[in-house]
Amino acid sequence: MIEHVVRNLASLKLRSCGIAVSGGSDSIALFHIMTDWESENKPEILVASVDHGLRSESRSEVEFVRKICEMKNVKHFSLKPTANISEAKGNLQDNARSARYQLLRNWAISNDLQSILVGHTLDDQEENLLIRFLRGSGVDGLASMENMVVRNGISWIRPLLKFRKEELRNYLRNNNYSWIDDPSNYNEKYKRVKMRQLLKQLKSNDLITPNFVKTADHMLRTSKLSKEIAKSNSKTLLSFNVVGQITFEVEKFSKLFEDTQFRILSGIISWFSGKFYKPRFSQLENIHNKILNLKRMGATLGGTVFKKKNGVVTVMRELASIEENYLVKEEKFIWDNRWLITLKPETKGKLYVKPYGLLGLDDHSFSITSEFDKSALAPIPTITTNKSVKFVPLSNLEYDIDIKLLNQDNEFYKFF
Repeated sequence: MIEHVVRNLASLKLRSCGIAVSGGSDSIALFHIMTDWESENKPEILVASVDHGLRSESRSEVEFVRKICEMKNVKHFSLKPTANISEAKGNLQDNARSARYQLLRNWAISNDLQSILVGHTLDDQEENLLIRFLRGSGVDGLASMENMVVRNGISWIRPLLKFRKEELRNYLRNNNYSWIDDPSNYNEKYKRVKMRQLLKQLKSNDLITPNFVKTADHMLRTSKLSKEIAKSNSKTLLSFNVVGQITFEVEKFSKLFEDTQFRILSGIISWFSGKFYKPRFSQLENIHNKILNLKRMGATLGGTVFKKKNGVVTVMRELASIEENYLVKEEKFIWDNRWLITLKPETKGKLYVKPYGLLGLDDHSFSITSEFDKSALAPIPTITTNKSVKFVPLSNLEYDIDIKLLNQDNEFYKFF
């Protein structure tokens, strides 16, 4: 097992990598496999643990990981969301997953890491497949997790996808390595726990064969083909502007394959929200119907606003979905999923990123030269202190900062 994992990683010739370690058996096994790997070409390793602040045990779990990192002389980082996830709208586990991704992404960018390793296993593949099948998911939902995906220039790698959880636990036991059992893994109020128990019953009654999980692999091949078709059509359909809006003509959109239409809408929403996971099909279908059948329309889904007028759809970020005051902690980071912000090393003082639309009237001691109206400008980032506005894109303000919209092909189409 160890040889298989390190051989595959060695072939990538990584200079540096981060490992997301929660303290559970899967991520702890990945940590020890990586740290026990002896090679001159071994990448520099950093470890991050995310404390969502949702359970009383989470702080001690992060401390457990910190101590084992200290024993192996590996630098450890504790990451915590600035906002209270339990108070956010929507599904709690989905919100926690999204916050975890954003924290790890910015951690990797600020530490110049090429990749992040996560401990998903073959058991996770099976559970995902069953959950999504029973939920009525389409091709993308039933597709298997990939060994590696690249987002924002960071490779997200899953080295353990071919292995069972029990194999990893046996490896830990044989090497006298300890781990922490998350009590939520046994709480039947969570759907994943119920699915885990259902899988055991189906297997014990010979109702599922080992080939069951291969369905996800077949779906992944189909999904990749559909994505390429949608990408190709999007390049002639969609237009971007400098403030991050997307426009397209409904007549051209209506002539595409229906699957391609849904995939484009879903990709746009994922780009604006920054979420790995696509919106529910029933919600997407509602937006799709309005776009095709109403002369004028306005609708919001996944923090994304769609407006149709004169046969053209304009898509923009929903202002209410953007964090009001984001405290700057790194010199280089991604804000609101789509904006890469880079400060010069000599920048001093406490800074915040705030959407333009939430600036008060007293803050407008600058002028903007632009053909865009206030609603178009509302979601763009501004740099502020507690007392003043330091920088606004398209304005007459000057500041030692670089703000870049991540709408290039490799940044936008990865969400398809």
